[in-house]
Amino acid sequence: MHIDTINVTIQSPVAKAFIEALLHDMATPATAASAPKQQLTPPAIGAVWPEQGGIYAGLARGDDGAPDAHLVLATATPPGSVAWQAAIDWAAGLDHEGHTDWALPTRWESALLYANLRQHIDTEGWYWTRTPHEKDGSYAWSQDFNYGGQGYDHKSYEGRARAVRRLTA
Repeated sequence: MHIDTINVTIQSPVAKAFIEALLHDMATPATAASAPKQQLTPPAIGAVWPEQGGIYAGLARGDDGAPDAHLVLATATPPGSVAWQAAIDWAAGLDHEGHTDWALPTRWESALLYANLRQHIDTEGWYWTRTPHEKDGSYAWSQDFNYGGQGYDHKSYEGRARAVRRLTA
C-alpha cells in the first residue's frame, strides 16, 4: 500500500502555524548558515586544553533542553573570597588565555569538577556555583572540594570561585 496524500484539518491556529513552519523548513535546502558544527577533539580528562584556555573537565549534560557541552576549567582564580554576585561578575569579566566567555559553573558542573578535577582545585574552603537556591533567592549553591558535599549559603557570604567555559559538543 502506498499513500500519496493525507488531508488533515487542524483547528488550532498555533498548531497550524507550527506545521506550516515545519513543512517549510523541510522543503528549504540547507545553506552555508546551517553548516554543521565544528567537531571538537578534547584531550584526556584532567589534561590542559591549550586551545580552549584551561583544563578539560569532561562532558556536562545540558540543562532544560540545552545541548551537552565540554567543560573547561580556567586556571585563573579571584583574589581571596568574594560574595556570590562578585564571583559571578569576576567570572563573566574574565579575559583568560584569549577567551572571554567564562562563567561560574552550575551546581551540576561543580559536581563534575569535583569528580574529575579536584586535584586541580584547592580543597580549603568552599566555592560558589552560579545556581541560585530554588526556594530562597537570597541563597545560592556552593561546592566543597574537600569532601564533595554541596550546600547553600547566603549570597552575602564570602566564598571562593572558579570559572568554566562550555563548548557545545
